[in-house]
Amino acid sequence: MPNPRRMSRRAWVLTWAVLCATGLAATAWLQAAASPPESRPERPVKAECREYIAEVEGQLADVTVDDSGRVGIVTVLPGGLDCRNELDDLLRGGAR
Repeated sequence: MPNPRRMSRRAWVLTWAVLCATGLAATAWLQAAASPPESRPERPVKAECREYIAEVEGQLADVTVDDSGRVGIVTVLPGGLDCRNELDDLLRGGAR
């Protein structure tokens, strides 16, 4: 049975260096992705959605909580506007 080929010490060191660099890069990327929303740059809001988002923010400010602790709000998107991403950011508490 043939002997398996052995790796040289230099190859082992190079392999470990590549693995360590990859691990450090992955860790940095994951920490940046998990950073709090305050440190993330704000997403621009479409000009045609600004008025709509301001109206929804006003409705949220006037919300009252019922006895069960639930809050309900109804919003209707104006025809022809696609403000779903901006509305999701607002309702989830993300950066606008």
